[in-house]
Amino acid sequence: MKVLIYSILLSFFSLDAFAIIIPDKYRSGVEICKDHRGKNKELGFRVNVPIDYKDASKGKTSLYAWTHKPFNPRLNTVVFLSGGPGDTAHGSYLDLHDWNVVFFDQRGNSCSRPNSKETYLDPHFYSSENTARDIEEIRKHLKLNKISVYGVSYGTVPAHLYGHYFPRSTRAVVLEGTIFRGGDSLMRPEHTRKIIQDFFYSLPLKMQQQILAYSEHPQVKSNWYSNVAQKMFYLDDAASRFKVFLNNVLDNEDVTVTILKSYEDKEPTDQEFGFGHVMMGMIGCQELGMNSSESSFYSVFENGQLVSDNINLQQKNYCESLGFIADEEMNLYQASQKPSRAPTTYFQGSHDPATVLPEALLHFNQAITGFGQFIQIDKAGHLPIYGTVASGYDTGVPVDTRLAVLRKALSGREINSLELSNVEKSSGFKWNKKLKR
Repeated sequence: MKVLIYSILLSFFSLDAFAIIIPDKYRSGVEICKDHRGKNKELGFRVNVPIDYKDASKGKTSLYAWTHKPFNPRLNTVVFLSGGPGDTAHGSYLDLHDWNVVFFDQRGNSCSRPNSKETYLDPHFYSSENTARDIEEIRKHLKLNKISVYGVSYGTVPAHLYGHYFPRSTRAVVLEGTIFRGGDSLMRPEHTRKIIQDFFYSLPLKMQQQILAYSEHPQVKSNWYSNVAQKMFYLDDAASRFKVFLNNVLDNEDVTVTILKSYEDKEPTDQEFGFGHVMMGMIGCQELGMNSSESSFYSVFENGQLVSDNINLQQKNYCESLGFIADEEMNLYQASQKPSRAPTTYFQGSHDPATVLPEALLHFNQAITGFGQFIQIDKAGHLPIYGTVASGYDTGVPVDTRLAVLRKALSGREINSLELSNVEKSSGFKWNKKLKR
């Protein structure tokens, strides 16, 4: 479960900002995959795709994809897209017994690294559109007429684009934790600031005073509260969990300082296998607004009120280290400019701090032109379906009811009131539906 929670905390942007250290020695994804410890549990295959879909002369690059059981062409197939950008699905327990579930490392990450370091560090190699087109090549490789696509967090971007570019090949699109557009609305969401501000006001006065005091502590960063709060609100029923956390740590200064410092930024080396920091920077800086010098997830207190700290360490430590110029104009992602007519289902936590509810609703209202259903889960955090069904931790009814609604969504069919009622009973949260035809 600890691994799952860490993965979820990274599944949008890693909320800590890191300087990317890139080792001198470079290995391709083919080389890396030979050492992949989980390969005996994965039925892997490779698909060659264009390095540049607009310039065939640049040649091909190899993507690694896999299933957890033998592929059955008589079953429906779903292609899963991880978040991040830069996360992988190695270790995912997502299992739909009556579906083929296809995972793949997105281009540039882990077993899908290109052959050369030059290509690996080329910004033009990376784009959400390229990833959407890569999915189409996977479909062709498997000789399928139609597939469903399931994207979580950043994965909702290429999943939506697949429905836009390839509607005839798309059975259904499922989006969980949806990104509508890049820029300030994503990088410094006021909705998130309001959620954690309201939580602060709900706390006993003594606890509020302690939080404010530690925000001025010489050994603690002033934005610690927003940093920790946002990570907590990735989880379901976060208010209760966060209050327990605060109750356990705030009364002992030495313990509090040690724990809060553990949330501070660290400086990792770019990972050959695992979370792809280069990929995160390439996509985040070019498409999602990470290159703005003032856009920041973090907030600080001014007279008890949270305001943005206006310091974008991600821009400094990711974008600059990859050669982007601060505030350089980029072609930011905007879902409404690429509408999809594929049947689309949204699963959205009401308190998701990374891909916020108002933006997901804009996507539902403006970015699809056909059948759509929007399932809002009250008190839920970032990934209320995937975070449960793919963890290998929860068992029994809560997983079964979530899998039932997920299957319905992947089929492009309406989730009925009985199915929602069943999942409400098992989860303890209200699941509300909006419908669009």
